[in-house]
This record gives sequence, structure tokens and C-alpha cells, in this order.
Amino acid sequence: MNDILLLKTVDSTNRISREFGELGKPHGYSVVAESQTAGRGRLGKEWLSLPGMGLCCTILVRPDLAIEDYSKITLTAGLAVGLALEELCHLEVQLKWPNDIYLGGRKCGGILVETSSLHENANQCFALVGIGVNVNTDCATFPTGLRKIATSLFLETGKKHDILTIFTRIRSQLLQLITQLETAGFEGILDQWRHRDMLNGNWMSWVTPAGRVIYGESLGVDENGVLSIRDKSGRKHEVLSGDLSLAVRSPEK
Repeated sequence: MNDILLLKTVDSTNRISREFGELGKPHGYSVVAESQTAGRGRLGKEWLSLPGMGLCCTILVRPDLAIEDYSKITLTAGLAVGLALEELCHLEVQLKWPNDIYLGGRKCGGILVETSSLHENANQCFALVGIGVNVNTDCATFPTGLRKIATSLFLETGKKHDILTIFTRIRSQLLQLITQLETAGFEGILDQWRHRDMLNGNWMSWVTPAGRVIYGESLGVDENGVLSIRDKSGRKHEVLSGDLSLAVRSPEK
């Protein structure tokens, strides 16, 4: 396991992995921590991380891809997590664009992909695939405000799981899918991702980076993994960033 670093506690597995990437660590090098003190998700949101409860890891990848294709790594990583959990835990996984893992309508995990400076020599570029999964968390451990919207593998299966086994399978799936992305393109990965898309065809609310709230029906993702929604006036919007959630019901027309 020379390419896997196991730590008790770290502020952020992505932060330390960036340092290793800049030092030239190879494709697949991974950092796994029992807990993080400054874990974060997309849009800077805090990620709860307690010892023995969840998987906190970052997998460094150096894909043979054009720089413009690095954006496809997030959906690829989501599919890797989904396939691993389906295989190991026999659960039906839902994927919420762009980076969330859901079980039974509740969030179980998330992904944060960060890249090196992509203006550099392509051979020196790398991506950091940060993954957090609630593995053995029980209901009482979640903050009160999360108990109705978050879940864990333990809560869904009724049994505890070995965190390193979960990590090993996710890592294997991710590296296989990165190879597929390099050699066969994005289409096959995207087909599998779409099969698990929890937003497609549903009404949702989108809080834009400017703070505007738009209600619309998800039209799914295009061939590049970009999500589109159609608002109640019929206008189509490409969602490049911002916060998304399912709407309780479609808004009045």
C-alpha cells in the first residue's frame, strides 16, 4: 500500500493531496483519514467527519485527457462511488448533479474535485477527487437539522461496514472509469450516470451564484455533463454553478 497514505486526523485530505500532487506523486495516489477537522464540500459547505463514522479520502488522478475534459471527472467519480456502493451494499444509489450521492432520497455522500493549474503543461496536470461517505453514522450522531435529510450505509443496511473496504472498492472503480474515459470517451459513463440521475424530469429550485431562485424542470445532462432546466415560462437555462434542490411540487403556472 505504498500508494495509499492512512492518517488518523487531517484538516483536509484534498489540501494535503494537492501538496503530494505538486511533489509528483503518481496517478492513483490516495490519502485516507479517519477524520477531518476542516472537511468541505461543493460551494464551501462543511462536511461532518467523525472518527470511525465515515470515509474521508482523496484520490489523485493524472488522466490522459484534454484540459477541457477535466470537467467530466466529477460525474465519473460520482458513478464510481455509486457502482461501488451498489456492489458492496446492494443498495439503489441515486446521483444528484453534480456531486452528491443519495440513498432512499437522503444524502449519503459527496464529491469535491479540484484541479491543478490547468494552464500548465498537460503532462503535469492532475485532479484531486475528494470523497466523503457516511458509512457507520447513526441517526443520533447527525446534527438535528440533518437527521431528516442525511443517511448512512449503516442506517440503510442495518449493519456496520469496514471503511477501508468501501474505500478500496471506490478507488478501484474510479481508476477503471478514468481509464474508460481516456480510451472510450464519456458516452458510456454518462449513460450509466443518467440511469441514476435523481433530478431528471423533476421540478427543482436553483439558487444561482447571484442569489436568484429559479424553479424549473430538470432536462437532464447533455453530452458534456452540463445540466439544463426549463423554467415555468419555457425558457431553458444551463446550470453551471449554484445550489440545487428538489422542489416539493411544481410551482404554479
